[in-house]
Amino acid sequence: MQPFELTGPALRGMGETRPVPGEAALLRAGLHSRRLVLLKTLLTRAGRVPLSDDAARALRRDWRLLEEAESHAPAAAREALGYPAVGNWLAHALAAGEGAGFERALEGLGAVAAVVATGAARAFRLTLPVREGLLTLPGLGAYATAAPLLHIEATSHTLILTPEGGEPTTLPHPHRPAAPEALAVPPGGQGGGGGWLPVRALPGARALLDDQDPHLGRDAGGIAGLRPATVTADEAHAWRELWTRALRLLGAADPERAAEVTGRVRAVVPVWWKPSGRASATRLAAPWAVLTTLPESAEEMAEVLVHEVQHSKLAVLGDMVRLYHEGGEAVFRVGWRADPRPLGAVLQGTYAHLALADLWDRLARRAGAGTEERVAAKARREKYREQVDDALSLLLDSGQLTAEGTEFVEGMRRHHARLCAPARRGPAPSPTS
Repeated sequence: MQPFELTGPALRGMGETRPVPGEAALLRAGLHSRRLVLLKTLLTRAGRVPLSDDAARALRRDWRLLEEAESHAPAAAREALGYPAVGNWLAHALAAGEGAGFERALEGLGAVAAVVATGAARAFRLTLPVREGLLTLPGLGAYATAAPLLHIEATSHTLILTPEGGEPTTLPHPHRPAAPEALAVPPGGQGGGGGWLPVRALPGARALLDDQDPHLGRDAGGIAGLRPATVTADEAHAWRELWTRALRLLGAADPERAAEVTGRVRAVVPVWWKPSGRASATRLAAPWAVLTTLPESAEEMAEVLVHEVQHSKLAVLGDMVRLYHEGGEAVFRVGWRADPRPLGAVLQGTYAHLALADLWDRLARRAGAGTEERVAAKARREKYREQVDDALSLLLDSGQLTAEGTEFVEGMRRHHARLCAPARRGPAPSPTS
């Protein structure tokens, strides 16, 4: 999927890593287009393979509900379909083998349709199978039950979840489907039936602290060595506090970047790495989700958020415009990795590290920073700036960039040159200047 045409100036502007006018709307449109293409690809595949009668009926039912909800409230549908966990489910379903595995993966369409219809404030009734004791509604929460089926009924005021043979749980229905918080059932919203595990909202943003995505590889080694983690109420409090402090720091140093983070991050996904280790990642199939271990400081959290937002931006843009031609083996070496990397990974890493150089430059210059803080921030800026300097040469000399990719990297080079200016590399201004 690459139906979008971007001009050279637009690509150069986006290459600078800074938020630019119109970029957010463009990326939303690109992600939505991608999700629709993948949904239609899944439907086409389902029509070409033999399905059981039950699976075929469920597919037709779920697709009708999805179409009806999208027709009634397109903005709400776009919001729901853009949630990162939906991308993870699509990747899982499209990779599933034929037969029972594919039919089981198709069951996820029912949960997605329920979420879209809920966000669109549509009344519906749906019965969905429960696997391994849990049914997840992406971006809403999960219902834990030993029952094999969960009955979902949405009215104009409530969402009622009833396990087969059990008592109902009544939740407040989202009344503002176009608002970012529309899909987040607030903590404490469960009714007398128990079993409901709502996702937790993060303050001051549209993002959720999501530890309920069933398609992140808990039983398959995780993602790049990271394994999803379930957080307790006390741990969730620590995440919320660190998130708030990081946004406050970003707001003081770089209000535009703070607005970019609060406007684009949809989910923070807690993960485990090695003991006492810290790491973060982005799944290209699920942009706007930040997978991370719990950082130790507001500065580290701010760095993680900025770093992973760049990966998401480039993941969406790369589906819209071809930036490079695929090469053969991974032969490029960069300053932030010991192993050789393919060009696509070099481009992703360079883009993220350029944003980090920019971030630490602004942290060094923020009002109120002490002398030691400024010195440390400048050192971080220089480390990232030097890494980007070498990587930009690799990209521009690779011969694999398309014309659009060259424009994009030229924008990166232009911003990197600003960070190399003597005024930025000299002594930092005093706190009172």
